[in-house]
Amino acid sequence: MNEDANERARTYVTNVENALLSVRWTSLPATITIDNARSILDSVRRYVFDAKYYLDERKPITALASISYAEGLLDAIKFLRIADFSWKAVGPQVNESCSPSTDSVESNI
Repeated sequence: MNEDANERARTYVTNVENALLSVRWTSLPATITIDNARSILDSVRRYVFDAKYYLDERKPITALASISYAEGLLDAIKFLRIADFSWKAVGPQVNESCSPSTDSVESNI
């Protein structure tokens, strides 16, 4: 896979924008079983494993993409109140004071 950060980022942004255009609500409230939740955590663990592998293979862009998937799934289960945990941050911190507007996203959902 291409390790050019700019090209990879543009590809991911385009893919997510396209997915947002096709999002449709299912009937809510939805039932989430413990097996569903465990399956999500299994995916998180596999993405972490992949990220470590790609770091060892000197493919930091792919490692970052993998760990970002894992973080996104963890955020989703926390936002949906399926599970609770706390982040123990290490390393440089990102200023999250600038959050994007969800107006355009909501218009497509």
